[in-house]
Amino acid sequence: MCMGGSGNPDKPSDKKSVGSASVPCPGNLPNDVDSAPNEVRLPSSVDKDFKQQYSDSFPNGKSQEHGGTLVKDSQGGLKLVNKGAGESGAFMPDRKVDADETIVGTMHTHPYDKSEGGYKGVSFSGADVAYAYYYKEPIYVDAGNKQFMIMPTDATPKNLPWQDLDDEWNDSFKQQRQSGKSMQDASSAATKAMARKYDMAYYEGKDGKLKRQ
Repeated sequence: MCMGGSGNPDKPSDKKSVGSASVPCPGNLPNDVDSAPNEVRLPSSVDKDFKQQYSDSFPNGKSQEHGGTLVKDSQGGLKLVNKGAGESGAFMPDRKVDADETIVGTMHTHPYDKSEGGYKGVSFSGADVAYAYYYKEPIYVDAGNKQFMIMPTDATPKNLPWQDLDDEWNDSFKQQRQSGKSMQDASSAATKAMARKYDMAYYEGKDGKLKRQ
């Protein structure tokens, strides 16, 4: 499932470094992966919002991605705004925020209903990776029992075509599945491979605590 794309796993200024400490949510891009935070901790209120979005992702037992836009307010507080529903396999964030709010990322859910296998813990799609690359900011996924984040760095190559990134992830995911990996492991492996190749910082965790992989 993906951000603003039609596919799913089976079926757009550069910023300064944030340093290597644990941070609530990167507001600036790190210089490279090594200078990215080792751990990202979401405020409990934001983690609660993430989980609520996932809980809301099964209307009438059918999957429907939900999500929102992460912003910092005028006091520096982090919150999730423009929360809402997308489609079964896609969610497009509403990036229109108040004048005193600054976008620092987006999030969406990865729900799979029983007819789709009931998977939990499925990481990003190729379109998700491309979205983070294009907007130069973190993107989060809540997948039920796990949470994920990926963001580019200043070392990430410039001017990569969106479709090429999407296609490359899909090819890698397909290979991982053909090798016998589960949906969860295949999506994680494909995302890790993209992160390594393109100097992007990738995180996995749960309950608002995510560690760099």
